[in-house]
Amino acid sequence: MSAEGFKKRAEEVRKAGETTAEDMGRIGEEFARAAGSFDLKGMSNAWKQGYLRGLEAIFQSHEQTGRLLKETVQHGISGSQQMLQSYDKCLEEIQGKAGAALPFVEWSRQLMCSFHRTADPLFKTAADTTDSAFNYYEDSLARPSRNYAIDLNKKVMDTFISA
Repeated sequence: MSAEGFKKRAEEVRKAGETTAEDMGRIGEEFARAAGSFDLKGMSNAWKQGYLRGLEAIFQSHEQTGRLLKETVQHGISGSQQMLQSYDKCLEEIQGKAGAALPFVEWSRQLMCSFHRTADPLFKTAADTTDSAFNYYEDSLARPSRNYAIDLNKKVMDTFISA
């Protein structure tokens, strides 16, 4: 992921945090109003809303952290591949300037090309595996678990604290 991509992701996280903070502030004000007038039902409803909104915020943070981790791993794989390509270009430039006078550089380039040919499929496989593993985890386990936990908590809260 590029620096621009990281900035975009950070902006998304910041906006989500601001929204959560605004929601929690509004819920806190509702709780304070209800407490000021000894409205136990209003206090209970505000507490329930705050609890559920906090739970949703935690799960949203979990999902964002997973995406960031996936992108970081993919960036590391891509960076390693780019480093090999840069090293090969550097050796090519050195050989171009020195010509056949430096057999060690030619040998190094041949070794680098051989390594690069071997590593390229590994980089692609690693990137694909990372992508599919994180997607599988998110789609099969994480998202359904978060949704189930939120639904269960809403039902429990609605059972004990009716609107």
